[in-house]
Amino acid sequence: MTKMSSWILMLVLVVPMIFAGCSLTENEEIVTQSVVASDFVLEVTTSTNIVTGEAIKVKGTLKYTGIQPVEVSHGKPIIRFYFSGSNEERNYKDMAYLTEFKSGQLVEVEDEFIVTKKGKQNLLVNIDGDISLTMNPIEILVK
Repeated sequence: MTKMSSWILMLVLVVPMIFAGCSLTENEEIVTQSVVASDFVLEVTTSTNIVTGEAIKVKGTLKYTGIQPVEVSHGKPIIRFYFSGSNEERNYKDMAYLTEFKSGQLVEVEDEFIVTKKGKQNLLVNIDGDISLTMNPIEILVK
């Protein structure tokens, strides 16, 4: 096989794979929503366009922006997710944890739910503990 035909063969095989890979993520819409309260910032990221039977992945980040260290009593995990499009339930632990937050400290919580219901669903986010943060539900379209 000549060098030129090797390049052509590679282009014929690789280019369609690149386009196929791009088409998989075209319909995926990622949304990030955040809310600020006193010295904390809560940020939640998730996909908003899901198909029944797939897993929806969510990530929450809680950042302490205050100057002085502060102790927070909370449950585990500190960020809790509830998704109306799934039959899965979570058994979260109650208020038995104490964390000292220092300036700039981040806490990340990731979770996923298997989607079982079609239509418009809501992702609810709750901070369990001494921190009072209210985030509007994130609307998820399930096909």
